[in-house]
Amino acid sequence: MKSATMTKLLAAASAVFLLSAPAYAADSDNGVELAFMPNTVDVTLLNEGGKFVTVDMKKIAKGEKCRMDKDAVIMKVGPGEAAGTVRVRFAAPQLSHGGCPFMTEFELSDADYKTARNAFTQKTDEASKTVDALKKQLGAKSNDLVGSKK
Repeated sequence: MKSATMTKLLAAASAVFLLSAPAYAADSDNGVELAFMPNTVDVTLLNEGGKFVTVDMKKIAKGEKCRMDKDAVIMKVGPGEAAGTVRVRFAAPQLSHGGCPFMTEFELSDADYKTARNAFTQKTDEASKTVDALKKQLGAKSNDLVGSKK
């Protein structure tokens, strides 16, 4: 295999492993349940005292709306106050204007949360398969990358 191709494969394997492993590990080891926001919607902020949006340099009070973008990483906090809802928290920092601040809590319907969770588990399964395929392609060199001694 050529050096440039090997370097690209190693970079891709590292990226997939680094991006998928912590999320997958947290999901199974700590009981933390992560998901991807199923679509872009305005949500009602439920945090006591509100939240400060660093990107926009403003504060959003409890009960005000902010935008959650499709595929944003969220995590389940517990049951929602309304029947048929789940309380979730935005689990990633906001990098664009007009969106929700980091750690925003809001409610999703059970159906939307199930869709969000399924999208996340599908991506982690795909990432695991990609990492396994790259390990097979790299052979013994993959052990050097991840430090395993098989």
